[in-house]
Amino acid sequence: MQNQEDVQKNDKWQEVKAQRVRIKLTDGTIFRGRINLNSEAVPADRMSDFFLKGVSPFVVLFDVTAQGRNSLFIVNKAQIIWITPDD
Repeated sequence: MQNQEDVQKNDKWQEVKAQRVRIKLTDGTIFRGRINLNSEAVPADRMSDFFLKGVSPFVVLFDVTAQGRNSLFIVNKAQIIWITPDD
């Protein structure tokens, strides 16, 4: 098991660059939460880069408030109708 010092020294870990977003899925569900723009192999500066240049078919949506608690969702990008910054 790694301790905190090992994680900080690991060059593979990248800083979280969270972007608050609203996402509408094909079934009509709308989520409000945050995505990490640095979660792909190549970090993205913009949300459009994250979706157009990212290789993963999924996006992790975190800090989603659902039923009075914070939740995490893994969403298939193919199910997203639109996504917009939620400032």
